[in-house]
Amino acid sequence: MTDDISYITGLMEERFWSKVNKTDTCWLWTAYCDKAGYGRIAVDKRWMLAHRVSWLIADRTIPEGLLIRHKCRSKNCVNPEHLETGTSAQNATDMIRDGTSTRGIKNPQAKLTEEQVREIRARSTENQRLLGEEFGVSRVAITDIISGKRWAWLS
Repeated sequence: MTDDISYITGLMEERFWSKVNKTDTCWLWTAYCDKAGYGRIAVDKRWMLAHRVSWLIADRTIPEGLLIRHKCRSKNCVNPEHLETGTSAQNATDMIRDGTSTRGIKNPQAKLTEEQVREIRARSTENQRLLGEEFGVSRVAITDIISGKRWAWLS
């Protein structure tokens, strides 16, 4: 199924808006939200992001390769006036600016701290397999850290 307004008609649209609390500014999704805080709704037996559904209900299209971004920075807002299309790169820049990025230690899967990454880079001439064992990560992870492929923003 593609993101197509034909899937979101009639009862689906009524069901969607019954799960929205329209405040003076944001229209907040009151039903299920994922771990990241984004509203989700089942459409034709497929989970969709609520803000994308709102965008489609407002009879707007999502060009190939773009996503829907929140201008208001409220992840559960579905007000179409608070949404815009954009690239993944623009969205990543927004998250860094807003402090909502999950890169580095904010990533729940991170095994290293920023201090450890700096130490690994300072010890870049040492055996990478042994560094990996010491820090509890793979040799490939050590190589990627030293080369700047991982933790690239960290100097």
